Amino acid sequence: MEREQLTRQLGVNIRRARLLKDMSQEALSLAAGLSPTYLGFLERGEKCPTVDTLYRICEVLDVPIYELLDFGANDKEVNAQVRSRIENAIKDLSGSQQYKIAEVVEKIASMVEEKV
Repeated sequence: MEREQLTRQLGVNIRRARLLKDMSQEALSLAAGLSPTYLGFLERGEKCPTVDTLYRICEVLDVPIYELLDFGANDKEVNAQVRSRIENAIKDLSGSQQYKIAEVVEKIASMVEEKV
């Protein structure tokens, strides 16, 4: 992963952690001693924070620094969201209907894998 991609993903992780705490950019920036504009740059991946800045953000958000540096976190979140959507879509169907849908999903997944 190149530096630009790392910076962008770090920004995504900061934004995700902030939103999970239901905190505005302004509230986080003020609590962490940052300007709101700078925090916006960080979240968009336009600036790369120092370790001190990351530490202050983590303190305010009450998250360990490794969570912000986990660049696979987005995939995990997407997988959880997808599973939740599928479960909600089929929850009222009978067991046999759910089984048929699972077979269709498996066929589609195998077709996608073959094209990759």
